[in-house]
Amino acid sequence: MCKKILSAVLFFFLSVFFMTDYAIGKEPLLIFCGAAFKRPMEDIVKLYQQETDTKVDVNYGGVGTLFSQILLSKRGDVFVVPSPDIMGRAKTKGVVIPDSIKDIAFVAPCINVQKGNPKNIQTLKDLTKPGIKVGLANPEIVYIGAIAVEIMEKNLSTAEKKAIKENVVTYVEDFNKLATLIVLKQVDAIIGFHFLEGWYPDKVGTIKLKTSEISRIGAGQTAVISYTGNRTEADKFILFLLSEDVKTIFRKYQYFGSTDEAFRWVGARKIIGGEFTAIEGWVKK
Repeated sequence: MCKKILSAVLFFFLSVFFMTDYAIGKEPLLIFCGAAFKRPMEDIVKLYQQETDTKVDVNYGGVGTLFSQILLSKRGDVFVVPSPDIMGRAKTKGVVIPDSIKDIAFVAPCINVQKGNPKNIQTLKDLTKPGIKVGLANPEIVYIGAIAVEIMEKNLSTAEKKAIKENVVTYVEDFNKLATLIVLKQVDAIIGFHFLEGWYPDKVGTIKLKTSEISRIGAGQTAVISYTGNRTEADKFILFLLSEDVKTIFRKYQYFGSTDEAFRWVGARKIIGGEFTAIEGWVKK
C-alpha cells in the first residue's frame, strides 16, 4: 500500500516537472508583419492567443527591413506582406515555403488627409501647391512609398514633380509612422492606403485618386517562413488568418476581402502587385 502511494506521488511530481519543462521550453510563434497590417494583426493575435493559448510575438516594420531581418537572423515562423511581388522575392530567396502562400486581404492607394481636410486637398496635383506639407514612406524599403513614387512619376509633369518634392517634409521607415504623421497633424497629406480612415475614423480623411492615376493594388499575403522550427503551429496560424473571424476583423478596419471589392472602389480592374522600380530621383531625406 505504502509503495503504491509513493509511486503515485512520484508519478505526480514527474508529470508536473515535465509539463512545466515543456511550458518553459515552448517557443512563441514569431511573426514578421508589414506595418500596413498592424492594427488588424493586433486584434487577430489577441483573438488567436485567447482561442489557442499559444503565445505569439510580432515584429512590425517596413517589409524591406523585415525581409533583411529574416534573411540575416534565419528566424521566424510566419511572414505577412502587403503585396505578391514582395512575397515573390521572398520565395525566390528561399525565405518562405511556396505552397504555404495565401492571400488574406486587398488594399488600394489613395491620398490621406487630416479629418475635415483643412487644406481642401482634392487631387494629386493639389499636393504640388506651395505650403502643402506632404509625408511619404521611404520608397526603397516601404511598399506604399514605392507605389506613391510610381503614381507621381506617371501622372505629374517634371515641374509638378519638382514642386511636390519641395513639399515633402519627411520620408518614414514604415506605414505605421506614415499614418502617425497625419494623425498628429505633422503633415497635411500623405499618399497612403484606403483603409487608414478605418484605423483612425476621427482623425483621418480619404481622398480618392483618379482611376487612371492608379496602376496597381496591393494584396496582403502570408506564408510560412522556411526557417520555422514550428511548422505545425505556423500552419495553424495561417489557417486562422483565412477564417471568418479574421475576415470580420479585416472588414472592421475597412480592408477589402476580394479583388472585386478593391476594383469597384478603384473604378477599374488593375494589376495586383507586380514588379516596378520607379524610385530613381526620389531619395530619403
